[in-house]
Amino acid sequence: MIDFRRKLHNLTHPILGRILLLHRVVEHRSTGNNRELEITPDFLKQTIDTYRQQGHLFVSIDKAYDIIIQGRTCQPFVCLTFDDGYQDNYDIAYPILKQKQVPFTIYVTTGFIDNRLPMRWYPDEKLGISTESLKTLDAAPLCTIGAHTVSHPKLDTLSLDDQQKEITQSRQELETLLCHSVNHFSYPHGAYNADTVAIISRQPFHSSLCAWGGTVRRGANPILLPRIELRQP
Repeated sequence: MIDFRRKLHNLTHPILGRILLLHRVVEHRSTGNNRELEITPDFLKQTIDTYRQQGHLFVSIDKAYDIIIQGRTCQPFVCLTFDDGYQDNYDIAYPILKQKQVPFTIYVTTGFIDNRLPMRWYPDEKLGISTESLKTLDAAPLCTIGAHTVSHPKLDTLSLDDQQKEITQSRQELETLLCHSVNHFSYPHGAYNADTVAIISRQPFHSSLCAWGGTVRRGANPILLPRIELRQP
């Protein structure tokens, strides 16, 4: 019975596309736990080429949102998203994505801009994107900037008020810096609870992304969109 229901659900909720979760693109990967957050330029190029050969269309998060709302597409989409806001997204990833004409989104933790707050998982390194680089990316037609809180907490561990502050302040700081609305959000660590979802639903975000969940199917909730983490062996 469970298999039948799953098959029926898959038939009535076909796959629309995939939202890929990335973090860093580096020339040389780490040897510790952070290695899972890193891919090389060659792996990024290979990933793009493979999806294109398979008939996927690379789209922006705005286009992906439109497809999800419409519930249909002529061609399965792939949407590239980078979490946290690393300088290497500009230095290394952007030239590749520009060359291959691939839209992408960077979800920025505002405290990491100009390394105002340390990244706890890279305690001895200053890897946050600079204001200048962020503004350059924001002006690029291929790039969309999204919010990712102020300090990258697990939102489901915070009080309602603290969650509200992290989410709202990050959006407002980016809007002030970039001089336009910020319409997309991703949950740090993929963590949220009922309070988080309620706060997000009252924000002017078009979409909010999880850190897991697989493919995007017809009927997906725009404020709880699944992603697939791109990992390099």
